[in-house]
Amino acid sequence: MTTEPESFLENHKRTIFLIALFLVIFISVRLVIHPVNTTDYTSHVTGLKALWNGQNPYIVSPNYYMPPWSLVFLSPLADQPPETWLALAVAIFVTEIMDLGGPAGLLLLLHPVFYTLISSSNPEWLLVGPGLWLLHRAPRGWGRGLAWLLLACKPQTTLFLLLFDGWTALRQRDWCAFGLAGITAGGTLLLFPQVFSRLLRPFDWSATVLSNYGLVGALVATAVILALRWTRRADRETLGLLLAPIWSIYMLEYSYTATLFTLRRAGWLRTALFVAGGIGLAYLFWQGFHVSEPIGTLGMVVLAALLAPNNTRPVAAPENDAQTPAQSAAPG
Repeated sequence: MTTEPESFLENHKRTIFLIALFLVIFISVRLVIHPVNTTDYTSHVTGLKALWNGQNPYIVSPNYYMPPWSLVFLSPLADQPPETWLALAVAIFVTEIMDLGGPAGLLLLLHPVFYTLISSSNPEWLLVGPGLWLLHRAPRGWGRGLAWLLLACKPQTTLFLLLFDGWTALRQRDWCAFGLAGITAGGTLLLFPQVFSRLLRPFDWSATVLSNYGLVGALVATAVILALRWTRRADRETLGLLLAPIWSIYMLEYSYTATLFTLRRAGWLRTALFVAGGIGLAYLFWQGFHVSEPIGTLGMVVLAALLAPNNTRPVAAPENDAQTPAQSAAPG
């Protein structure tokens, strides 16, 4: 007795659902959202339009700090208004949470950090969001290389994650990922070497532990994070995202959206506790401009380290490394 083949819709219902969800969220948000602050948007659009006009974006836009390959990813949005950028950020976040987490993760939209992401008009999640998604859905080869390029557009947020995954890729001999990322990054840096002098400028303010409490404070905070994550230390992605707010020399509140992402699979109770804790910390420490925000953001990171589950993703084995049971049991 033969069975009828499953229909296309049945085979791809999850993909269709995610695409439909993305479109519904994007269109809905695009119709109702209004920018609060367009300073970051203006800086990025000025640089993008300069590139299209054959000019150097690092000369024309004095506040464009991202590496030159970021221009490739953002160029299609050069002529779009800030409402489109914001709607894309929300749609990417929601769709990614539903794909890699669960409905409880939608509570993270209520977290004060997410509000700072939207109110800043910064394209952080237009780059980091797809990068994190690719690292899960295409964890080897060109997918991983493209994910690295997206994530490296915001190295202050993702440097430790990139180091951890780069070490894993080296052990897996994932030369395709290294080749794609290396050639693209190296080529664009040769075209726009001005980015190095731009990145060497001192930053006015940062919310990270190292910037506010020095080396000793960063070491203490790291010890706390490691202690809280010790039984979940195999989840190096989460650990990398939690260490960035400790050791980066520059991060503003919207960059802590990656911290929210670590709670995507936490379930209703832990996610609700995290959001409630974040609101409380913002109320206590974020009311004064550049006064005590680092205390609030550090509290949010510690809370994430405590409540975030083990988000370890399956690691794809290289095709030419398949072993027989006898080989895999051999010492060495």
